[in-house]
Amino acid sequence: MKRTALYRPHIVIGMICALATSIALGATWNQSEQKQADTRKYQTLHIPEAISGKDFQLELKKRSKSFWAGATTITYGYNNESFWGPTLFLNQGDDVKISVKNSLDEPTTTHWHGLHIPAVMDGGPHQVIPAGKTWNPKFKVMNNAGLYWYHPHVHESTQRQITFGAGGLIIIKDPKEAALALPREYGVDDIPLVLTSRRFYQNNEFTHMGDNDKYGDYLFVNGTLDPQVSLPAQFVRLRILNAEVERGYNLGFADNRTFYVIGTDGGLVDKPIPVTRVKLMVGERVELLVDLGKDKVGGSVDLMSFNYNHPFGFPGGEPDQRPPNGSLLNNKDFQVLHINLKEKTAKAIAMLPTTLAKNTVWKDSDVTQTRTVRINGGRPNFFFDNNSFKMHSTNQTVKLGAVEKWTVVNNNIFGHSFHIHDVQFRIVERSSGPVADYEQGWKDTVYVPRGETVTFIAKFEDFASEKDPYMYHCHMANHEDGGLMGEFLVVEEKKSQTQTISRSAAEQSRAPAAPFVGADLDCKPLSLSDLAKDKPVLLFFIELNCPCSIDAAPYFNQLQAAYGSTCNVVGIINAKAGQAKEWAKKVGSRFPLFADPDMNVIKSYGAERSVYTTLVAPGGRLEKTYPGYGAEMLRELNQKLARLGGVPVKLLNFVGAPKTLYSGCLFNLNK
Repeated sequence: MKRTALYRPHIVIGMICALATSIALGATWNQSEQKQADTRKYQTLHIPEAISGKDFQLELKKRSKSFWAGATTITYGYNNESFWGPTLFLNQGDDVKISVKNSLDEPTTTHWHGLHIPAVMDGGPHQVIPAGKTWNPKFKVMNNAGLYWYHPHVHESTQRQITFGAGGLIIIKDPKEAALALPREYGVDDIPLVLTSRRFYQNNEFTHMGDNDKYGDYLFVNGTLDPQVSLPAQFVRLRILNAEVERGYNLGFADNRTFYVIGTDGGLVDKPIPVTRVKLMVGERVELLVDLGKDKVGGSVDLMSFNYNHPFGFPGGEPDQRPPNGSLLNNKDFQVLHINLKEKTAKAIAMLPTTLAKNTVWKDSDVTQTRTVRINGGRPNFFFDNNSFKMHSTNQTVKLGAVEKWTVVNNNIFGHSFHIHDVQFRIVERSSGPVADYEQGWKDTVYVPRGETVTFIAKFEDFASEKDPYMYHCHMANHEDGGLMGEFLVVEEKKSQTQTISRSAAEQSRAPAAPFVGADLDCKPLSLSDLAKDKPVLLFFIELNCPCSIDAAPYFNQLQAAYGSTCNVVGIINAKAGQAKEWAKKVGSRFPLFADPDMNVIKSYGAERSVYTTLVAPGGRLEKTYPGYGAEMLRELNQKLARLGGVPVKLLNFVGAPKTLYSGCLFNLNK
């Protein structure tokens, strides 16, 4: 079957201009196939593999896929998928374990988007999985039945890794949803649709040039170009994710038929909501019921995106057709999926449910705290509250159990897709007018148009930590990588975990420090007993791939520079000598490093996380141990090093250090 032309190729002049622009940007992209847009054949929609249970194994690796006849493109995929990953089916209430192996040659993370889980299991930029390593998160499934997803969240590389295809869907089931008469035969009448687009270089590889490459020229659904699917002539369920870098979609059908929203980001709505259009921004999900029962078997209908002539700021509405702000799909109505009708199934759903859920939402009277978050800056770097993102710098601190009202204020530059980890919220106000009916279900991602504000209410419950943060950020990956992110801690009001750990560490002060003997990277002898004979020793424990170790290193350089004649600062790193030298060069460390690839020293000091810090008093006894670093801790170290070394306290500035004690990535102590 041939594809119907829904958008036209450039004229020759436009192609020449686009080519010149792309060369200036360091790329020449592939437009050759666009000329055959009206003759390309449809391809059968790929349905990702479904896996279920309580124990999952995921492996992210470099793959390849043929999107064009006779051409191969390098991609990333999980498990057996050549682009994207399998769909994970989870049951509410189950305790699940997931093994995530990183078989790439670069660090990654795996974030469980939309899931309500402890921050240390969240998979944000802090839970780095080094190349060749495996991460083993475990958590209880607490979310409602609905559509969620997993994807990389590695700082400053999220856009590139998603571009290559890293990601996958999560479908959660629960007893209430299971009792409803809804389509749920995966791949038959319950269809996952992951929407995204890509631009190609002339060598058929994906382009990925940050903010200069925000829109693809060619639409993929589940990694399929020009997709078609055969669906039964009955009610069908479409579970749709916008997995783009920046583009938004205004979804509807070519014949303008009415369809029904039955679920948003966080699960089912109270009752089906009739619509003819649904806007879906990056990171948002929607579940639709579409009645195909009146369609003729053998006929067809097209799912469309009506992206023509939106107000400026709608992502993908720019009239340009070339980088940095344009594409062949921009400011056009285009086909998303060609649907062919076939005979209904034996268990066809023929009626629309009248009731789906009884959601209890938070109201103004429940609110215990209000906050305002402002989006500032402009392309290519947007910020929250005039602060570019800095790892381990807490932007908001939330009390466990609080019901909070957040207002996101956008500037007049462009629209953004605001996402917050951990919680599902209710949108209560838009400055532009009433909140659309289909937006009034549970959400974790919301579109904030330029010059507008959005207000939502959420409850922060169940999980607290004073060292492991959650994130809030724009889900447009180019904006996220550029700094439009913030961190928030959920903390218990009456109990401080960090203080408890610190008190426990302080109790070790009478014990002798664990001895070690070896050499530094310059082959000079390093013996704790010699180092601590008549000077204090500061041990700084480093996880090779942890970004917090890099952030913390300058502060230990300061201490080394200030007290180097009266104390010894030593970095203990879980790396071989060659890797340790590269790390030292990267951070410009002024203190000696002890390579501890087998983590014998690390284990002997009980260092569970990077930037664990131990002060050894002259004579070799433990003075104090800190399970992380922070401004207050550094000031205390400054005083202790002066006292133990018998010198005046130096005036040091620890600007930029975390306000509270902060720990980094976990060491693999079972190595």
